[in-house]
Amino acid sequence: MTQRRAFLRTTTFRITLLAAGLFAVFVSIILAYVYSATAGAMARQDSRAIETQAEDMVRAYRRSGLNGLNRIVVERSVGASEDLYLLTRPNGQRISGNLSALPEDRPDDDSQFGFTYQYPTEDDETVERRAKGRMVRLLGGYQILVGRDVEENARYVRRVTDAIWTGSALVLAFGVLLGGFVSRRFAQRLDDLNTVAREVTAGNLTARAPRNHSGDELDELSANLNEMLDRIERLTTGLRHAGDSIAHDLRSPLTRLRNRMEDSLREAERGADCQEALQQALDDADGLLNTFASVLKIARLEAGERREQLSIIDPQQIIEDLAELYEPVAEDSGLSFTSDMEEGLTIRADRGLLSQALANLLDNAIKYAPEGEAIALRLRKASDGRAEISVTDTGPGIPADARERVKKRFVRLDESRSAQGSGLGLSLVQAVADIHGAEFTLEDGPGSSTLEAPGLRAVLTFPRAR
Repeated sequence: MTQRRAFLRTTTFRITLLAAGLFAVFVSIILAYVYSATAGAMARQDSRAIETQAEDMVRAYRRSGLNGLNRIVVERSVGASEDLYLLTRPNGQRISGNLSALPEDRPDDDSQFGFTYQYPTEDDETVERRAKGRMVRLLGGYQILVGRDVEENARYVRRVTDAIWTGSALVLAFGVLLGGFVSRRFAQRLDDLNTVAREVTAGNLTARAPRNHSGDELDELSANLNEMLDRIERLTTGLRHAGDSIAHDLRSPLTRLRNRMEDSLREAERGADCQEALQQALDDADGLLNTFASVLKIARLEAGERREQLSIIDPQQIIEDLAELYEPVAEDSGLSFTSDMEEGLTIRADRGLLSQALANLLDNAIKYAPEGEAIALRLRKASDGRAEISVTDTGPGIPADARERVKKRFVRLDESRSAQGSGLGLSLVQAVADIHGAEFTLEDGPGSSTLEAPGLRAVLTFPRAR
């Protein structure tokens, strides 16, 4: 009972009642038109026939007098007919016609009126039948009633009227039932969405909205809601594991920082110079601050900050600046560095974010490529018209099954644990790619010249600038 009352208060049910009411009004208009086109047409036809015959009688009286009119009334009264006549004297005495007496209730003017009369049956009985007529007053006080039997028409009209009322009631009832059924299904789907929302609020991030794959508005809403929940679950899971990752990756530098400061304190007690130890501790602190700054920057990018700062740019100048900056760094590390840029490409990007993302890719390539290997920075137009910026090296590469995992925060491969870093470089590149609507992929490179390794090709593919 409570659920039924709650359903009756829902917006969907109220809309259903409104739609059913409007539908009933529309159907009533149609049925009224049907009534007017059938029963109304028959009534108008009877009225026109009465008026025509009344005019004929008046003309006959003017032309042939009482005898001529009487002759016409007698001729038309013979046999079974729907037409009714009664010619009377000024005192109301009957002269001729197929009616026995004047109706008791009749108007004083010449307008048409309805009345009943006695009709003889085959069993020598009489029955009352309905009729419609007009009383015409002639010169000399004579009167003639011209009428028409409308009993059959009245029965037909009554059947039409009953059918109209019955049809209207059925249409209204069917509309309410059908609307209630449809709105109940609609309300059930909304209840499913509300149930999912309540479960997620309670902490169950695995709850998902059911879909019927019909492609309607609610199905599309469920799909978008599920995508949103998938993203929330990924972000929440990432935050949940972020603490463990931070503790694991920052424990060593924090321990070194504490040990150096403790050693510096002991050296200071002995009067020794602690400047070098303090400088190393300061470098460790700077590294920790940079790590937290990177985490904060990634979080802001994932939240959509600086998206409104994107503009149409030519990335060639950025590529040239990075090539000029990193070529001597690569040569100092014993690596060959080449760059290749295609002119005339435009993308929608933020210069600072794009420069930082490419710098992270170049830093990783220089860090992990052994001496004697090669690094290439390229800007070219892909076959589908998009702009493609890639950093390729002939180093050890990344296993195919780990390429998606290394894009997450604080993820470092076991063989990279000994190298300095926080595991945030590629996750920052992914965040920059997301805010630009770009695609970030890691692929096999051209292969190493000194190692049995595939190398690595990191690609940022930007959509066409509009």
